[in-house]
Amino acid sequence: MVTQRVYVIWTHPLFLDSLRILLNHPGIEWVGASSNYMAVKNELFSLKPDCVIVEEVETDLVAIEMDILKISSWVVRLIGLNLDDNHLNVYHREQRSVVNADDLLRLILSDPT
Repeated sequence: MVTQRVYVIWTHPLFLDSLRILLNHPGIEWVGASSNYMAVKNELFSLKPDCVIVEEVETDLVAIEMDILKISSWVVRLIGLNLDDNHLNVYHREQRSVVNADDLLRLILSDPT
């Protein structure tokens, strides 16, 4: 099994703690997390994660997500996770309903190409 390197951009500590529990999986390597949007770009560029999960709680996060895609010179899956409406927004604006935690794991572990 290929290990997917995951980075999380969070606003609420409970969101971060919950993802740490949900993503405790042998196919996932947790490479970092931050709530400091200014520091995120440099960390992402140096870590080059396979997947970036963004807690979508603010309307200006779309701009941050687009900035992440602009700086990424590697293949990265960007997932905006909105807990208010149980949807995952994938970087190419695909939207999927979330039924349970396994839906998030399947999305992270699937081949992005």
